[in-house]
Amino acid sequence: MKRINVSHNLKTIASNTFYQLISKFISMTVTFGLSIFISMKYGSEGYGLFSILQSLPALFYVVADFGLNAISAREIAKDNSKTSEIFENVLFLRLVISIIGVVLCLFVGQYLYTDERIRWGLALGSLIIITQSLIMTTNMVFQIKLKYDLSSISNTIGYLFILGISYYLITNKVEIEYINFTYVLGGVVTLIINLYLIYSKFFKFNFRFDRKYLNFLALESWPLGLMFLFSQINFRADSILLSFLPLPSQFGNNLNAVGVYAFPYKIFEVILVVPTFMMNSAYPLLLEKFTQDTIKFKAFFKKTLNLFLVVGLILTIFTLTFSEFLKKYDIINTYFNSEFQGSPEILTILSIGLMVFFLSQPIAWVYVIYGKQKILPFVYLIASIFNVSMNYLLIPKYGYIASSYLTWSSELIILLILYFTARIKNWI
Repeated sequence: MKRINVSHNLKTIASNTFYQLISKFISMTVTFGLSIFISMKYGSEGYGLFSILQSLPALFYVVADFGLNAISAREIAKDNSKTSEIFENVLFLRLVISIIGVVLCLFVGQYLYTDERIRWGLALGSLIIITQSLIMTTNMVFQIKLKYDLSSISNTIGYLFILGISYYLITNKVEIEYINFTYVLGGVVTLIINLYLIYSKFFKFNFRFDRKYLNFLALESWPLGLMFLFSQINFRADSILLSFLPLPSQFGNNLNAVGVYAFPYKIFEVILVVPTFMMNSAYPLLLEKFTQDTIKFKAFFKKTLNLFLVVGLILTIFTLTFSEFLKKYDIINTYFNSEFQGSPEILTILSIGLMVFFLSQPIAWVYVIYGKQKILPFVYLIASIFNVSMNYLLIPKYGYIASSYLTWSSELIILLILYFTARIKNWI
């Protein structure tokens, strides 16, 4: 009987991961396709500008997650009757956090950049912090209900909307700032559909809140919020620092360097959604096992970690093979602007450390399940200090080559600390 249950659970993880991957495949195909189109029409500097306008707001809207989904899922697992109440409170809190995020994003943008194109682009594009934060809240419901097939519908429609408008703007050579703004409009479309699906299929809700429960959510989720903040610093600091630090002459100007680096990094980001989506599907099942019995939980976690290991190994081999294919057949120089010729080497370096990200995610969420999430911010703070300081020191000497190695080196520090601490505590 246990084998049947485990098999069913793994199938549930696989099916919901599949729906998320289909949805993400469409969104990333649209973004990657637009990236190629932009690089061809506007050159490496134009693509560099597009990458900056995408990267800085992304730092804030992922931080706006603030761990609320994980804490809410844990509380709903204890009492399913509170789903509507929790959703309403999270929706309100996220709106407040995201508005603060927009203000901070604009302040940072004004401080870091003097280029008026970047400043105006951020003024428009920072609104995505609000749309993405509210979409995260609706996705919490789809995660709990394990109905990612529904969220994939709205996400697909939103990105097709982005594709249609962006294609028109690019063909008419409209400024990059307005092309980037289509992501805000697409987010509005996705959010409206998600809210409709939740209201019509799961439960009725109002836009109200409970001050006591908001305080509870804030107190419980702040460690994860800080973890996401430091995690995003690890993930985004390189592109941001590349955009204004002095560079060796062979890397060109800052916008050009960001464009060359962001091109393979976009491929790397696509692959990294796999462990994220797998964890989204596995988390409710791990919570269920944990509430039943810790022995069953540890056994199921071991199977889950092995699954992450196998998938990570397969994708590492695939990505390294793909980067060698780009080099061997000189794909970049043949089909793209020669300014991007450094991109395949960056992809190879990033691929070397891909496995680290597949192993760190499930181990990090064990801390949340045990209610020990307050440890996580300190671990991610150590890694972010290492990442930012080393990028700051090495970018002026080695450019984006240093950033490529530091991307996964920082995550390796996180993995080692989390794993050995969890083993000492006998959590896994």
